[in-house]
Order: sequence, then structure tokens, then C-alpha cells
Amino acid sequence: MNPNPQPIEPTPVSQRSPYPILLAGVLAGVLGTALLLPRLRPAISPSSTEAGKEGAKKEEATPSEKKAIELSAEAAKTAGIRVEAVKSNTIGEGLTVSGTVEVNPNRGAKITPPAPGKVVRLLVDLGDRVTAGQPLLVLDSYEVAQAHAALRGAEANIQQAKASLQTSNADINGAKAGVSQAQAELAQTQTRLRSAEIALQRQRDLAKAGVFSQAPLQTAQSELNEAQSELLKAQTELQSHLIVLQRTERLFKEELVSRSELEGAQLEQRQDEARVAQTQNRTELAKRTLERERRVFSGDLLSKGAVQTAEAEVRSLEGEVQKARQGSLRAQQEVRRAQKMEGAAQTALQGTEAAFLASRSNLYALEGGGHTEGSGGLLTLKAPISGMVTERTTAVGETVERTASLLVIENLNTVSVQAGVPEAEVSKVQVGQSVEVTVLSYPGKTFVGTVGSLAGKVDEKTRTLPVRCLVENPNGKLRPEMFARVRLGIGARSSALTVPLSALEEEGEDRFVYVEKEGKFERRKVSLGRLTETNAEIKTGLKAGERIAVEGLFVLKSETNKDKLKGDE
Repeated sequence: MNPNPQPIEPTPVSQRSPYPILLAGVLAGVLGTALLLPRLRPAISPSSTEAGKEGAKKEEATPSEKKAIELSAEAAKTAGIRVEAVKSNTIGEGLTVSGTVEVNPNRGAKITPPAPGKVVRLLVDLGDRVTAGQPLLVLDSYEVAQAHAALRGAEANIQQAKASLQTSNADINGAKAGVSQAQAELAQTQTRLRSAEIALQRQRDLAKAGVFSQAPLQTAQSELNEAQSELLKAQTELQSHLIVLQRTERLFKEELVSRSELEGAQLEQRQDEARVAQTQNRTELAKRTLERERRVFSGDLLSKGAVQTAEAEVRSLEGEVQKARQGSLRAQQEVRRAQKMEGAAQTALQGTEAAFLASRSNLYALEGGGHTEGSGGLLTLKAPISGMVTERTTAVGETVERTASLLVIENLNTVSVQAGVPEAEVSKVQVGQSVEVTVLSYPGKTFVGTVGSLAGKVDEKTRTLPVRCLVENPNGKLRPEMFARVRLGIGARSSALTVPLSALEEEGEDRFVYVEKEGKFERRKVSLGRLTETNAEIKTGLKAGERIAVEGLFVLKSETNKDKLKGDE
């Protein structure tokens, strides 16, 4: 009985066992044993020697664990025995299940023609590797040729509609220019009329009063006074800021103020100078206005002839205003007519553009990216993905429809491995979890990937949940329909004593290792914990630092079996 029973997964361990008993291996081992037997000398530990003296019954209890095998360094080297110290490694729990390699559904493409036609050229063959965008075959399609003709007709219609629209736009611009000119003339004439009316009314008012109104004179005097006051204020501010500027320049030379402060003072001085110049101009203008009003006030300008002249000017300008209004109305009518023509041209252009877009969409739907320039109805089908041509169902000269599958391209850089996880272990598996895949075709080779998706329900026959794993396959070694072993990493990783699987000897459900000490090998029973593809966790039976045989166990096992046979006799 095993004093420390541990849960063992018989199927995974047996399938990963590094000790397949092959006939050739057995023959080689027997020959090696025959050559080494003269060098082997069984050594009996003190405890087992005492047990032999006391009686054969005690020795028969556990002969395979009590005896030690002693080998010389030369014999161990000849037998290919390699020894390593037991040490701690990081290990995680895992679950190993069966699986099947499949094509990644996102990495496969079926090539079908976008339009019916005849195959005129095949550019690839079965098994060829292609890259995305590479031409695969050429079709000659009547529908594609018709679509090209329709597109060319739509393009010609667009050019004609654009020409009509440009003509209408030119007419509109000319009419608008006429309106602008007529409106400008009308505005100018109206302004002149208002000025004449004002002058006439003033003359009449002055004539009626018998004296010139002093209001314009007083207004001009007030304007002059205000301008002179503003000039004095501006000059005062300029003088003040000049003093500030001089002080700032002196402080700047002494590096007591910054350049920005100096520039600010200079800016204020320039602004004051501009303000003084402006008020000076205003003052001069006010003086001239005052002088003019004084002359008007002092002169005799309200004679009957002056009033009549002003009235004649008003009547003349009123006639000009009427003519300008009629010209403006005619120009606006011309603009409206041109705008109607422009609207009709715009509608026609939109219709031709819609027809062009429809023709182009139809052509693109037929061609995709496979148009061959200047070739009428020729259509080149290109590879949508990189991969290998795994199926070809057409030949040159064959007429094909839209639904025909011509080629199949599969990219095996990443494959899908369909695995079945037992119902009891489903809760331990999740998307994104790491996986390791092995196949019989490549022993010792491990392919890594992740869990891509989990099925929505458990298979009612096998009671397993289908799990799709995405596995990297850069060299294309994994092929569809290969049988695989899938190890899913589950649970947290932790540190534990581990030994290589090659160091374990199986005997029923028990596991043994050979511990080396001073040239002697002792067969010791161990209990296992978690397993990986290459290592096993040791729960009991070994300590860190002990040295065990990890390769070349055949001679040690042969000697152990020989001792057991002697014990049976």
C-alpha cells in the first residue's frame, strides 16, 4: 500500500511516459548489460546485511528498495547515466486532454468569382504558397465589360453637365455684377438727392427767417473747442509719458527694469504721439469748418436765385433716381433667370453623378480589387490572405458562376486545435489561458498558444466541452486533422521540488527514482504531485540537493530486476 496516496492521471502520464519499451531498445539494453555485468558489484547496506543474517523473511520485504547498485565512474559513463541535483522550480497545475488540429476559421479563404465568366488564365497550382494581394487567376466576364461601358457613359454625362453648370454660373455672376453696379448707381444718386434736398430746405429756412441760422456756426465753434481741448489733453499725456519713457530708459541701462517694461513705455509714447497728431488734424478741420460757416453767416447767400437753383438740382436728381431704380429691377430679374438656369444645371449634374456612382458601385461589386486596366471584361482574382492553396476546382476554359468555389487558401501560421475538456474540469478553463500542444509527428516539440473560445454547451455523448485553442505554427508543422495532446495551464504557479520525467521509473501505480551517493545508486519510491510535459512535482521521497539519475536508467533498472529475480528464487 502507498502510505501517501496522490491523485494520478493515468492517461496523461502513460502517454507522456519517457520509457516506451521498444524491441530495439530492449536488445540494445541487454547487450549493454552483458558488457557491464563484470563491472557491476552489488553493495549491501548495513541494515540489509543485518537483516540477511537474521533471516531471509526480512530481506524479502522490500529487496528493490534496500539494495544499492554500485558503479564505477567509467561504467556509469558507458551506460550513459547522467546525474542531476534535485532542486525547486516554478510549476503550475495543468490539464491534458486530446484534441484535433484544424484550420483557423479566421485564416482561411474560399475564392469565388464576383461575376460569371470564363477562366482564361490560372496563375497558381495546388500546394503553392501565395501572399495577400497576389494574382490567382484571370476571368473574362461579359458583365464586367458592360459595367465598364456604363461607367464611361456616366463619366461623359458628368462632364457635359458640369459644362452646363459652369455656363449658368458665369451668367449668374454677370447678372449679379449688373445688379451690384445698378444698386451702386442708385445709392449714389439717392445720396446726391438727399444732399440736394437738405441744401434746398436749408436755403428755404434761411430765406423764410430772413437771417442765417447761427446753429451751424455755433456747432462749428463747439467742434473747434472740443478738438482743441482734446489736443491739449493728448499733448499733456504725451509729455507725461515722455518723462516716464526717459526714466525707464535710464533704469533699463542700469538693468533695474526689464526690456518688456521699456518696450511698454515706448509703446505708450508712440500711442500718445499718434493721438496728438489725430487731434491736431481734427482741430485744423474744425477751424476750416468754422471759417466756412462764418463766411456763410456773413454773406448774402439766400437770394431767390440760389433757392431756384437748389430746386432744379433736386428735380434733376429725382429723375436720375427713378432711372437707377428701373435699371436695378431689370438686373435683379436677370439674376433670377440665371439662377433658375443654374438650378436646372445643378439638378442635372446631381442626376449624372448619382448615375456615375451607381455604375461605379456596380463595377466595384463585380471587380473588387481585380480590375485589369485596358482589358475590357478581364477580371483578376487576387489572394485575400497569405497562405497555401489547398484546393483547386477549376481549369482554364471553364465557364463559372458567382457561386462556384474556384480555390481555397489556408494560412497555417496560426492553427486552431479543437480539444474536449471533461465536464468536471470546465470551471478551470477560461479564454486567454495558455496551452501547450504536442503531436506524435514531432516528439519532444511543444507548440504554444491560448484558449480562444469555449463552446456554448457540453457534448451530450462525450460529456466534454469543446474548447478551441489558437496555436502558433510559424513553420507550418501542424497540419489539419492531426491528433494532438493539449495541456491547459490552470491554477496558480508555485515553487516545488521537481524532477525530469525521464528520471522516473514506473511500476504499476508506483514511481521510483535512483538516488546517487558516493558512486552508489539507491532505488527510492516517491509520490508525485503536479505534472507538466517535462517535469513532475515530488511530494515525498526526496530532498532538495539530493542527486538522482535523470538519463541512462536502463542499466539501473536491469540490475534492479536481476536482484528481484534472485529474491524470488
